[in-house]
Amino acid sequence: MPSYHSVFNDINYSTSCGIPLIEFKSNKLPDMDSAKLKLSLSEIDLDIIDEGLIYFRANVLFKNFPIKGDADKLLVYITVFIQKCLEAADNQEQEKAKVLMKNLIDECEWTPNYKSHFLNNLLNIKNNEVNDLQSYLRAVRKEIVLRLQYILYDSDCKTLDLKFWLGFSKKRFMGYDMPTIKK
Repeated sequence: MPSYHSVFNDINYSTSCGIPLIEFKSNKLPDMDSAKLKLSLSEIDLDIIDEGLIYFRANVLFKNFPIKGDADKLLVYITVFIQKCLEAADNQEQEKAKVLMKNLIDECEWTPNYKSHFLNNLLNIKNNEVNDLQSYLRAVRKEIVLRLQYILYDSDCKTLDLKFWLGFSKKRFMGYDMPTIKK
């Protein structure tokens, strides 16, 4: 079975260190309708965060993921961060899990000085673009946490979804682990 690649690979976006700065809606409820990903981009209302959430449970099982475009690099980052959020939420009470997930927004900051960070393998680091990428990735992490918390704890089918999501908390996408730099 092939892995799922980003539908945003075919579109040119401005990049920062090789990561596309794909626009996404803030404070949006997640849309988990995977059938929409088969439509053209002009017909869908999904963004890269929705795509990462939709593809997470399938892609996290792969040990290999060929990068077919810059958007796939961002999809890898999103997948690894979702896994880190699920790991933090596993075996926690709802309120504590929400706090731990929110803390990951700051704790999982990427910096080029942290040489063993998995993202460094995917980037073309340019010092003049590092600040832009850091602020973009922080916004991505914040939106992932908001949407994932909704899926796990606030949606109509939260009890059913919770166990199916947390079952992936120990999986490592391509062996990557999101390091926590700030504590």
